[in-house]
This record gives sequence, structure tokens and C-alpha cells, in this order.
Amino acid sequence: MRAIAVAVLCLVTLSGCTERKQRPTARREDVLLKAAPKPQFPLDLSFDDKVDLIGYDLDTPRPSPASSFKVTWYWRVRAPLGDGVQLFTHVADISGATQLNLDAQRAVRVAYPEESWKAGDIIRDEQIVTLPEAWASPFAVFYTGFYRGSKRFDITRGTHDAERRGEALRLPIALGRSISSEAPVPELKVPHTRGKIVIDGKLDEADWKTAADTGAMVQTMTGAPGAFVATARVLWDETRVYVAFNVLDDYLKSTFDNTDDHLWEQDTVEIMFDPAGDGKNYFELQVSPRGVHFDTRYDSRRQPRPFGHVDWDSHVEAKVITQGKPNDDAADGGYVVELAVPWSAFSAGEPPAAAPIAGTLWRINFFVMDARDQGQRAVGWSPPRIGDFHTLDRFGRVQFVP
Repeated sequence: MRAIAVAVLCLVTLSGCTERKQRPTARREDVLLKAAPKPQFPLDLSFDDKVDLIGYDLDTPRPSPASSFKVTWYWRVRAPLGDGVQLFTHVADISGATQLNLDAQRAVRVAYPEESWKAGDIIRDEQIVTLPEAWASPFAVFYTGFYRGSKRFDITRGTHDAERRGEALRLPIALGRSISSEAPVPELKVPHTRGKIVIDGKLDEADWKTAADTGAMVQTMTGAPGAFVATARVLWDETRVYVAFNVLDDYLKSTFDNTDDHLWEQDTVEIMFDPAGDGKNYFELQVSPRGVHFDTRYDSRRQPRPFGHVDWDSHVEAKVITQGKPNDDAADGGYVVELAVPWSAFSAGEPPAAAPIAGTLWRINFFVMDARDQGQRAVGWSPPRIGDFHTLDRFGRVQFVP
């Protein structure tokens, strides 16, 4: 594909961003497509139900600071956007803080301005990006959306932040060092059960006393001791894997009622399973203090976006016992989650995973999210050391033993 844009990037300072006047040029026929494309990375982000971001192409899977790469966005117009509407692109670090503003650095704004878009249009929007040489974040997070004056379009489908910015791309950046080499990942040897495990939240079977134990989980960014105490224990047999979380928490918050609600926004425990250890087909499971669960499957890291194959069913059996009542004003003590997942659930996707035998090694990680009056904190077993729990090469090594 012919490069049609040269971007001049603007580094955001504390006082704001000043865009340079130079803009890329192109013809209308370069940006207005005659047929629907097949993006390399499909998306489903919708803005005010007027325009959808249906995917993007990327010419470099892991760019380096100071090197240029191209992102090509594909937009489908469902209704006219209106006078004065403009498209924006912000590039943020892993904390969500904007570091680059690419709003005007797009050929489409000159060749076919946003206020001219018509229902049925398919728009190709190319941007050449150069991260600053001093870029230090392991991820570049691309946020996009539309605005008129001081008001932004609502995001009616897809991942977004509180500032009405749709999260379109979370791109790993090659910083010249390996995240994996910073610290070894932990290992567990998980024993086979000797008796029957009843999922009742009580953990009174003898097997739980000899189960593999993560110990106190740690801060996810640094590996330092966690701000609260949470542990997980693991067992297995020929039909299921068993996990028990014990979380000390003086403020239980969980208002979600339905399966596959966004539990990660409040209190929840989480397990990620990568059976083959190659990041090609991995699974996510969460259980809240109220016993509600979220489960999904990913073909590869965070794909498909935004939340994987949410139709995947883990068939989890879970029981929660709380010390205190979620969502009231009284002080709480914490909660225990006891759960079991059948091995047959992991046969979904490619490559399908079979039930382990003695000696089988999986890559797994455990996390606990804890909502507070303001914000949220988290701990994990194997700290990803970046702001993304889907850091697959940081999952711990779990071996199932006799």
C-alpha cells in the first residue's frame, strides 16, 4: 500500500499540545474506498451510532522509539457526522496519559474532511507515527474518537475511557530490553487430589491443606509486597482444576448481577490459563464476591478485541463466602472463592487443550482486583511489571504432578 501521509508529531507537555501547521496531502480517491476492506485487525468501535471503526492495518508489530511506522484505520459511516465534527487520535503511555496528539496529521482531513462523510462511505485513514526517542512506556495506547467544539461523541460500542476516547490499539514497543528477563516467573507444582472436593467455599477438605499455594500476591507493576493480602491455592484431578482464593478486604464492592458483566471494574478474583504456553489460545475467568462470573477466550494477545470470545463458557462451578456484606457501609473482613473448571472447557479454540496428565506444564496467572472509595488496586501472583495483565510471557509456570 502506497504511503500517502507524513505525520509531524506533537509531544504533549503539562501546558498542553501545540500542533504544527504542516499536514499530509492526498486525493479523495486515495481515502474513499469502493469496496469493504478486510482489515488485518478487525474492531467494533461505534461512535454516537454514526460511524464505526471496523479495524486497522499495522506495518510493524513492535516498533522502536524514534522509528516510523504506519497505522491504517478503516471507518464505516452510518449517518452524516454534521458540520464541524473532527476526528482525533491520541497516543498514550500505559498509565493512560496522552503523550502524542495526531489529530491533524492525517491525509483524510484534507482529501475528504469529516463533515463531508456520507452514510455508506468506507474511509481509509492512514497515519505515519514516530514515537519520541525518549519514549519509555512498554506500550503505546491509541485512543480515537470524534469531537465538535468541546463535546466528544459517545462510544456506543467498544472499549473506552472516561474521557470518551475509544481504545483502538495497544501496541507493544521494543525498548531494547526484555520484560521477561527482568525477573524469573514463579512456579507451582500442583498436586492431584486424594479425595472428593465439594465446591462450597469452606475449604475444609484435607486436600486443601496440601494444595499448591501462591503465597501472598504482589504489586503487579513492581513485584513489591501487595497493598492487601490475597492468596490462591490449586489442585487438580482427571476432570477438573480447582482454585481457592482467600482475600482480606475491609471494603467489599460488587454491584454486578449478570454473567459477563465487567467484573474487573470492582472487586473480583481472576485466573488466566494459557494451556500451550504460546499465547495462541488462552482463557480468562473472573468471579466476584457475589459469585457472579465473567469468562472469555482469546485467539492471541487481546484478540479479538475488545473482550475476546465472550461466548466461551467455562462451565465454572463457584461458591463464595464473605465476611461482611458487599456494597454497604459496614466494615468487612474479606472473602473466599472456591471454584472448579472442567478440563473439557479448554477444548475450545485452536489449538484445543486436552486434560493434563502428571508432568504437564501450563502457563497460568492469578490476580485480585480491589475497588476502593477512590480508584482501584490490584495484586497478582506473577507480576506483569507493566500495566497490562495480558502479558503472556509473564504468566507463571504451573506443573500438574501426581
